[in-house]
Amino acid sequence: MATVTDGVPRATGYAALTARRYLALGIAAALLLVSLAVDVGTGPGGYPLSTILQTLADPEVHGPKLRVIVWDYRLPVALTAVIVGALLAIGGALMQTILNNPLAEPFTLGVSSAASFGASLAIVLGFGLVPVAGTLLVTMHAFLFALLTCGLILLATRLKGVGSETMILLGIATFFTFSALLALMQYMASENQIAQIVFWMMGSLGRASWEKIALGAALLAVVMPFALVRTWQLTALRMGEEAARSMGVDVARVRVEMLIVISLVAATAVAFVGTVGFVGLVGPHIARLIVGEDQRFFLPLSALIGAIVLSLTSILSKSITPGLIYPIGIITSLIGVPIFVSIILSTHRERLQ
Repeated sequence: MATVTDGVPRATGYAALTARRYLALGIAAALLLVSLAVDVGTGPGGYPLSTILQTLADPEVHGPKLRVIVWDYRLPVALTAVIVGALLAIGGALMQTILNNPLAEPFTLGVSSAASFGASLAIVLGFGLVPVAGTLLVTMHAFLFALLTCGLILLATRLKGVGSETMILLGIATFFTFSALLALMQYMASENQIAQIVFWMMGSLGRASWEKIALGAALLAVVMPFALVRTWQLTALRMGEEAARSMGVDVARVRVEMLIVISLVAATAVAFVGTVGFVGLVGPHIARLIVGEDQRFFLPLSALIGAIVLSLTSILSKSITPGLIYPIGIITSLIGVPIFVSIILSTHRERLQ
């Protein structure tokens, strides 16, 4: 029999809360499908959405031209936005959890600046640490430097006395270090090379391909179950390290495992589309407001909202000026900065209370 507290059966209240959380996941998934369809239907040419959807169902129904437009360009770009948005949001959600800091995201630790430096190094020198990369030279070097940066920070967590605050400070130091090296690369670059570096730093979905979509989807299929299996440990961590330890959580091990996941998702996202900030901050923040800290719902909802945010950004980038596609990194920054400031102010008010 359910225990009654203040006239409300506790079990019934929990069941209703769980139902609302599942409903939130369902609504987010539906919104993502709608956004994906609109993204594929948006672009130069002025084709009706119904025509685009018919081409998705039957690639040859409206001829080879529309098949190429939809299947070779629009759909890969739209799916890349969804996958990268989900990867960035998962990374942000996990980082905020293990550091117990609502302002943390993969880029807080300097991953974006490291990846941008790796890309600029390949652009300026024309060769680098991965001689067999071929046409993927720039992408591979962005991935390599992002992964190395996360690895160094991961090693730092093994040092005695290094806590979440120290990791944030290490991330800031890493950001400024690679920003200085990136400025050096720009100083050495030609005009054409500078244009390529700037284009990379602004973030773009123009590098979308079915190969990248397959890799990103495979990574999502691995890291999401890996994190969901550890939801109770992650939820306990949000109560503080001491509380988590008292519940039997191996805090150091969980933090290392999640940092490995964060490294993979952040490095992959940056290698695919370049520097795209604040998605890893906005997605988890909105998810937290809707479902709270229960990681069983928080992680998947963060991924869905991150995917929706970047999908909507993709639509907006093509809709502001007809015939012109704006870099998505600019738009996400304009959206994310107000939310970032609001989180800072709300955190400050909570500390004063």
